[in-house]
Amino acid sequence: MGDKEAGPAPARRAYSLQPGEGRLERAFAGDQGPWRGAIAGLWIAGGAAAGAGMLGAPTGFGTPVDLLSAVSAHTGAFALFSLFAAWALTFVPRLSGPFATVGGLLYTGALVFFLLFFSDMGVILSLLLACAYTLAAAGTGWLLAAAFARETGKRRRYASILALVLLAGAVAWAADPSLLRPDWPVRFSMDDADSAADAGEGSAGDADGAESVFLPLTTGDPSLPGSFAFDAFTYGSGTDRRPEFGKEAQLISEPVDASAYLKDWPLLRKWYWGFGPKTLPLNGRVWMPRGEGAFPLVLIVHGNHAMEDYSDGGYAYLGEQLASRGYIAVSVDENFLNYSVWSGIPDEDMKLRAWMLLRHIGQLRDYNEDSDTPFYGKVDLQKISLVGHSRGGQAVAMAADRDEWFDGDASLLSASDYRIVSIAAIAPTDTVVDGKQPRLRNISYLTLQGASDADINDFFGDRQYSRTTFSAGGTGQAGSAFKASLYIEGANHGQFNESWGQRDSSLPAGLFLRKPALPGEAQRTIAKGYLTAFMEVTLGGDGAYMPLFEDYRSASAYLPATRYVSRYESDAFMALARFDGEDAVPAHPGAGISGASEGVTAEVTEALDRQRHGKGTHGLALRWATDGSYTMTWGKVFATGASTNGKAALAFAMADLSRDLKGQSGTIHAAAIRIGLTDANGIYVELPLSDFASPQPLFRASITRLGPLESLVDDGKYREPYEPVFQTYRLPLGAWTEANPSFEPGTLSGISFVLSGGPVKVMLDDIGISPF
Repeated sequence: MGDKEAGPAPARRAYSLQPGEGRLERAFAGDQGPWRGAIAGLWIAGGAAAGAGMLGAPTGFGTPVDLLSAVSAHTGAFALFSLFAAWALTFVPRLSGPFATVGGLLYTGALVFFLLFFSDMGVILSLLLACAYTLAAAGTGWLLAAAFARETGKRRRYASILALVLLAGAVAWAADPSLLRPDWPVRFSMDDADSAADAGEGSAGDADGAESVFLPLTTGDPSLPGSFAFDAFTYGSGTDRRPEFGKEAQLISEPVDASAYLKDWPLLRKWYWGFGPKTLPLNGRVWMPRGEGAFPLVLIVHGNHAMEDYSDGGYAYLGEQLASRGYIAVSVDENFLNYSVWSGIPDEDMKLRAWMLLRHIGQLRDYNEDSDTPFYGKVDLQKISLVGHSRGGQAVAMAADRDEWFDGDASLLSASDYRIVSIAAIAPTDTVVDGKQPRLRNISYLTLQGASDADINDFFGDRQYSRTTFSAGGTGQAGSAFKASLYIEGANHGQFNESWGQRDSSLPAGLFLRKPALPGEAQRTIAKGYLTAFMEVTLGGDGAYMPLFEDYRSASAYLPATRYVSRYESDAFMALARFDGEDAVPAHPGAGISGASEGVTAEVTEALDRQRHGKGTHGLALRWATDGSYTMTWGKVFATGASTNGKAALAFAMADLSRDLKGQSGTIHAAAIRIGLTDANGIYVELPLSDFASPQPLFRASITRLGPLESLVDDGKYREPYEPVFQTYRLPLGAWTEANPSFEPGTLSGISFVLSGGPVKVMLDDIGISPF
C-alpha cells in the first residue's frame, strides 16, 4: 500500500457537548495519559493524609482498623467528589481539560487543609502546606506516568525524569530544611554522658576552680535503682474495658460520684468507657517495696493526651525506680478525663484531675486499714508526694491547695488524716481555674521543663515556683522545705512519658516537629535522678541529696550531656531584696533599700515567658552598653548569720534578657560580671562571678522542620526561639574573706554588680543569704 495524501486537519472539537456525546463522557475526556497518573498521585497522597489524621485521632479499635477506615472513607469521598466536580465543570461553556484531576486536586487540598487546621497549624500555614502537598502529589503522579508510558518519546522521558529528581530534592528539603542548615542544634547521645563527665561538659563550661563553690553529690548516681525488691499490681473497678483494671485487677476499688463537678459526658464517651460521671473508676498501677512498712507514698498522674491512647503506663520507669528505693509508687489512671477527637474533653477537667487524686488518697487509706489487702499497714499517709506531668503537673498543685476548690467537700478524706509533703511537676500547665491558681505554702516543690517542648513551650512551672512560699524562712539555718527548678536544653514534652514518644503534637501536625536533640532515654534518666533525689530528701529525710537541687553541677558526673539552668531556694533563705510588692527596688525606697546605677539602665519589670506573656513575678532588669555598675545599699547593716569561716552564701537569681536587644550583639555568656560586697565597716571587696559559675547563653529551641515558616504555626506559638530562665547563683561569703581577711562576712551594708562586655541585658531577682 502506498502513502495516502494527507487530508484536511480534523476540525477542532467544540467546548460544548457534541451530538451523541454524554455529559460523563465529556467529564472524563481530558483525563487521559499523564493526567491519570496525576489522579493516582492525588489519591495516594490523600490516603496518606487521611491515615495520618486518623492515627492522630484514634478510635480505640486499633491501628489497623483505624487505617483501613480512613483509607476506605477517603477512597469513597475522593471518587465521589472527583466525579461530581468533573460533571459540574461540563456545565461551564467553552471549558475543557482534565476535569476529574481538578476535582481530585480540590478534594485532596481541602482534606489536607482541614486536617492541618484542626491540628492547630493556623490558617495561612495550613493553606500553604495543603497547596504545596497537593501540587507535589499531582506533579509526581503526572511525571511518573509521562516518564514511563510506552508512547512517551525519549526527550520527553528524560525531561520528566529530571523534573522528578528536582521535585524529590525539593520535597526532601521541605521535609527537613536542616539538611542545608548546619547550624541547627546537634544531637546528643547517651554515649556522650561518660565523656561529658570526664571533660566537665554537663557543668556547662564552668570556670576553672568553680567546682569549689558547690558540694559534690556523695550518694552516687541517684538515677540508679535501690536495694528494695518490689511487687507490681493494679487496682481498679473490675469492670473496666482494660484488663489490668478489669478482670485482671488484684484489688477492686469503689467508683466515685463526680457529678458535682462533671456535667458534660457525651453518649459516645459513655459508650466507649462504659460508665458516666456518677461512677468514675479509681484505677491505679502500683509498685510496692517488699518488707516491713510503712513506706512513703508517691502518686504519679499523667496529663492530657488522646484518651484512646492510654497514658498511665508510661511512668513504669518511675514506679519501678521509686519502689526500688523504698517508696510505694502509684500511676493514677485519668485517661477517661482526656481529650478525644470524637467526644471532646470534659468541662473543668483540671478540677476533676485534682479531685480524682484526692479520692485516690482516700481509697489508699481504706486499703491501708484493710487486712485483706497488700496495702495493709504499708502506707505512711503522713509522707505523701504528688508527681504530675503536663496537666497533671497543675493538678497535683491544685490537690495540695485543696481548700481553694474543694472546701467543704465531704466526699474527700479529711486533710488532717494525711499530709502532702512535696510536689513535683514535669512540664506543667498553669491555667486559671475559677479565677484562682494554686499557691503552695511550706510544701517542697520541684519542676522540670524541656527547652524544646513543643506542647507546653512556656516554662509554666516557673510561675508555680514563684507562688511557692515558706513561713519558716529567714532563719539562716538549714530548713526542711525548699523549691527548685530545672530547665533542660534539647528536652521535649512527651519523652518524659515512655508511651508518648518523640512527638509533642498528634498527627498530622506532629510530622512537622523536629526530632528532640536529647534522646528519650536521656530525658528519663534526668527525671529518674531528680525525682529519686527529691523523694529521698522530702520523704526520706536524706539531706545528702540536697546538693543536686542547690547546684546541678554537683551531679555532673551522672547527668546526661546537655546544658541545664537550675533555680533553688530553701525555707531558710533570708531575702535582702525581692522585686514584687513592697520589697521592689528601686520603686519602693521606703523599704529601706536604695539603688544607684552608673552606666546602667535599671528598671523593675515583669518577667516574661517565651511568648512574652507575664510570669506573674517581677525582677530588676539591668542593661548596659559597654560597662557600668549597679549598687544596692540598706539603711541598716544586714546580719547574714555567717561566721568567719563563711558558712553562708550570697544567693541571687539571674536571667539573660539579651533577646530584647533587637539585633545588637550581646549575651550574658560573654559579659564580665563582678560582685562587690561592702561590710558594716565599709570594707569593699569585689570578685568575678566567673570564680563561681559561668553564665550560659540562652537555649535556642528549634521545634519544627518548617524553617522560616515556623513562626506561622498556631498563631506564632513558636515565633520566639528563646525563653529567659532564672539561674540561681550561690557564692560562699568566705570567698570575700579569703580575698581580704579584713572583710567581715557576718554583716553586709551593700551589694554591687559591676558590669562590662556589653551590650547585655539581664534580670535579677531573689537576692539574699542562703545556708552553705
